[in-house]
Amino acid sequence: QHYFIQSNLSSTSMEEVTSSQQFLIFSIIASFLVSVLISFVYWLKNQKVDQEATPQETPVTHKSEINGASSKVSAKKPLPSKSGSGKKAGGGGRKMAPTSHPLYVNMLRGHTDTIQDMDLDQSGKLLATASSDGTVRIWFINHMEKGRDIKYTRIPLETAPCSVSISPDSKAVAVLLPATNSVEIYRLGKKPGDEASLVLTIDKLKGDLKDVAISPTGRFIMLSTVATNVYIYTLKGELLHVIDTAQIHNGQVSITPCNDMVAASGFTPEVHLWAVQFGKSATSSPFQQVQEAMDLSGHKSGVYSFSFSGDTRRAVTVSKDGTWRVFNIDVSWALNEDPKLICCGTMPEDGQAYVAMSQDGRIVAMATNANVNVYNADTAELMDTLEAVHSDTITRISFSDTGKYIYTSGRDKSVRVWINRAGIVRDIEYWTESSKVATNASHKERLKQQIADARAQLKDLEDKRDSSQ
Repeated sequence: QHYFIQSNLSSTSMEEVTSSQQFLIFSIIASFLVSVLISFVYWLKNQKVDQEATPQETPVTHKSEINGASSKVSAKKPLPSKSGSGKKAGGGGRKMAPTSHPLYVNMLRGHTDTIQDMDLDQSGKLLATASSDGTVRIWFINHMEKGRDIKYTRIPLETAPCSVSISPDSKAVAVLLPATNSVEIYRLGKKPGDEASLVLTIDKLKGDLKDVAISPTGRFIMLSTVATNVYIYTLKGELLHVIDTAQIHNGQVSITPCNDMVAASGFTPEVHLWAVQFGKSATSSPFQQVQEAMDLSGHKSGVYSFSFSGDTRRAVTVSKDGTWRVFNIDVSWALNEDPKLICCGTMPEDGQAYVAMSQDGRIVAMATNANVNVYNADTAELMDTLEAVHSDTITRISFSDTGKYIYTSGRDKSVRVWINRAGIVRDIEYWTESSKVATNASHKERLKQQIADARAQLKDLEDKRDSSQ
């Protein structure tokens, strides 16, 4: 009886399990069929919508097909614009190679390290460069033409120079050597390659030396220190005077192109000028005194760089406060008359800046990083921008004696020469105004021809720019 009861219970459990399995299988199959049915209905519905939304296909006719020439539509990149430097919107794009720039003239190569300083002589025939490679080169630049090899004289030194200055008669060069804290003066030969001979060494000075410059009159040589001293020596090595700039530390220190003034920038936001006075006769007349002359003020921070026009009637300064200023310094400073502000502008980018003023005082060129911006010195209007003119940071900038060229030196071991296009534009403006008041017929005709030649030169530069892009 017990066995019969157990068998009956087992049979009942098996029947329940079998029924559950069958119900589960049936549910899965039913769900699958319902899903297939729903998908099929949805597909039919979409097909109907597509057929209603898409009418019978008709060919798309383009204007080129109307004219008889069929063409396919394809996505193409827009052609680059011929204006500007070829940048894409947003600041990308390929920069023009410096040697292909329409304003590029020539490159002076040969140094094997950074060019720390350069100086052009008054005649416009010589350019001196001082490099960290331990040499000074005197370049003979009186025939500056595109692609022409420029000859030079190489002066090897025991240590690397940081500053260089050519004498006004172009017969000597002064070189500052920071490692020995000394200045060496060399007599130059007449031809490229002629050996330069050491004629004077000035050393044993207090304070680390920073800049050297020979006065345009040849009466004295100026040596500045990193601290606040400026030494005034004769070219024979006799100490005349020591100026304390009271700047905490000196920045740029140089001599004006005429009237024998020493100018110094530093920690304070001014450029101070002192007049080094001699007797009124010849260059050999005795030294008299150094007198404070004037200050170029108005900035809110220290001055990076400054420069003067060839006649020292104008000056330009650029400051760490991000601005630059042009001054009229043709004033009676002995009567305490202050310089007059002509215009001011904003630096194009942050960082160390170097500035130069053309000989006629009408153009300002500013170097920041590897770029050059050229401005109208009367209005601060931007006239030209030269981007990436060096492959590394620019270290100096200067105008040629005629204002025809702009010279830039850099950490890329080269000096590059550029046409001063803005100067041509300013010349046309000046000649046009002069022709309106000219009374002499031959003078008017000469001005007319100069204007025509200058406009033709501008047209040629525009054509080169368009063809290079």
